[in-house]
Amino acid sequence: MVALTGILVVIYLSWIGPERFWIESSGTWILSPSIYATLLPSPWKAWLIRVLVCAPWSGFVLLAVPVVLLLGAFGAAVVAFAKNSILLACVAMGLTGLVFGVYHLLQPFGISLHYL
Repeated sequence: MVALTGILVVIYLSWIGPERFWIESSGTWILSPSIYATLLPSPWKAWLIRVLVCAPWSGFVLLAVPVVLLLGAFGAAVVAFAKNSILLACVAMGLTGLVFGVYHLLQPFGISLHYL
């Protein structure tokens, strides 16, 4: 299961292309607080914008979420491999899928690379 998670990530990166993935994911990640504010419904949108303006460090918290999730997935994968635990392997795969799935859905709102 851990190997399957790694293989699926490699397939996804090969499908998108490493250079394109790097540029688009970095740009989308940097713009993610404004993307979240754009996509949220009205009552939460105003709240998030107010929090981002009054406490600028909260934007860094939003930027840290996918990084923490991927680090947690990596940690769960290592422990799953060491303890031969299918449950932790599924958790690692789920966290990785969550991060890449959300990126794939939010990427059109971020930065796109177009070759001429």
